[in-house]
Amino acid sequence: MSNAITPDTGFHVEANKVHIEAPAKWLKQGWQDFKEAPGVGLTYGIIFLLAGYAMFWGLKALDLTYLILPFSGSFILFAPWLCLGLYEVSRQREKGETPTFSSTKGAWRQSPRRLGIMAFVLLMFMLIWTQVAVVLYALMMGDASLSLDTLATDIFSRTDGLIFLATGSFVGMIFAATVFLITAVSVPMILDRDIDAFDAMKFSIETVMKNSHVMWSWAFTLGIIAWFAIATFFIGLIVAMPVLGYASWHAYRDLVPAD
Repeated sequence: MSNAITPDTGFHVEANKVHIEAPAKWLKQGWQDFKEAPGVGLTYGIIFLLAGYAMFWGLKALDLTYLILPFSGSFILFAPWLCLGLYEVSRQREKGETPTFSSTKGAWRQSPRRLGIMAFVLLMFMLIWTQVAVVLYALMMGDASLSLDTLATDIFSRTDGLIFLATGSFVGMIFAATVFLITAVSVPMILDRDIDAFDAMKFSIETVMKNSHVMWSWAFTLGIIAWFAIATFFIGLIVAMPVLGYASWHAYRDLVPAD
């Protein structure tokens, strides 16, 4: 007999209103969690680092270096789901437990169907964004080299390269903003509560719109830190991803009323 929890179809709650300085507090709380449980945080950070290297060298070995930048952007789109174990670290800490990698790595098992729906939705965004980026590159820079060594030169030394950069950045922001809308609190909410995936996504949209100034500044903060971490050839992910994952959990706790 299945042990799955039936979603609460009668879920009705209104998001909290938070102060404009809340993102700074969330980052501080995330950093505190990282300092209090450095071993598990670094373990997750190293996994993110190795995943980045695997993507880079795998695409290079397949002579698909032109996909490295789109895939790096896709990583950010899928990050809300990849941080499940980190949410669980913060959740266990607030319950007075001592989190370990073993006790948090299977966080998705607490609600596999609903979290599976979230993974599928984010995967679709990743695939569509990657295809859009490739099409934009082909349309605007079809005669440019696909070599990673000359990619930066091709983009910044040509007018069509700058147009491609501006257009790609704009389209990427639309994808990132859409993903943020539906995941800002939904993934940690599914981990923490008995709620349907689509109800959680709907609530996430309502939460972002109710706290629009705070939440869009939070989205910008997450994106900038993540991009800088990737730009260090993924080394920055070792610390950045655990801290951002923990901070996102504390954002959820502030935004969603207590059960």
